[in-house]
Formats: sequence, structure tokens, C-alpha cells
Amino acid sequence: MSVNEQPLITEETLPPQISNRRILILMGILIATGSIAGTIFGESRFGLGILVGGILAFANYFWQKNSLKGLFNRVASGERSGFPAIRFLLRYVALGLVVAFFYVTGSLPIIAVILGLSAFTFAVVIEGMIGIFSGFNK
Repeated sequence: MSVNEQPLITEETLPPQISNRRILILMGILIATGSIAGTIFGESRFGLGILVGGILAFANYFWQKNSLKGLFNRVASGERSGFPAIRFLLRYVALGLVVAFFYVTGSLPIIAVILGLSAFTFAVVIEGMIGIFSGFNK
């Protein structure tokens, strides 16, 4: 087999990359909107539950980002992964304990906390929709 060293040249433009910054902005908008709507149409505890879940979603995002960065940096430098891999998995335990705390105590509606935690998922779906519908205009 021969190796083709010629670069791939195409006239087509590449699709826009998903913007992490835009996803974080969408998360913030969704959390704020959900919290305000939950307070207005439900009760203040429901709005606060969405806000707390949203804060947990942001914490989860940055914890995962930093854990993965540390894990890949260690592996790239040739070190054994060890503790950073455990840190990556411990975030699930920590988030589970926080959600379990709200469930057991009943201090906040668990549905609201989980909706707030889902803000990242909703933001990714909205980002995908933006990408799909902006592709139709081109």
C-alpha cells in the first residue's frame, strides 16, 4: 500500500463547530428562564430547585473538563493515570449524594433539581437545532 501525502482539497465549506462558549451561554439562559418561570408559575421552591440544579450542572461541566484535562495530560506525559481517573468518576458519586440529599430531606422538589441538572443536555439539543436550521439557510 502506498501513502497518499496529498492534502485533501475540497470546495465545500466545513460545518461550523459546536461552540462550548455558546453552549454555556445557552445553559445560563435556560437556567435563568427556568428558574424565573418555575417561581412565577409554580412556587419559589421549584424555581430555587432549578437554580440549584443549574449550579450543579455548571459545577459538573467544569469538574469534568478539569478532570479530563488532568487525565489526558498525565497520560500524554507517560505517567500512570491513577488518581485523576478516580476524580473523574467521583463526580458522579458527589452529584448523586447531593441529589439524594434533596430527595431525602424534601427541601427542594427533586424534579426541579433534575431539570436544572439537565440544562447542559437541553443546551446541546438547542445548539444542534441551531446547527441544523442554520444549515438550511446556506
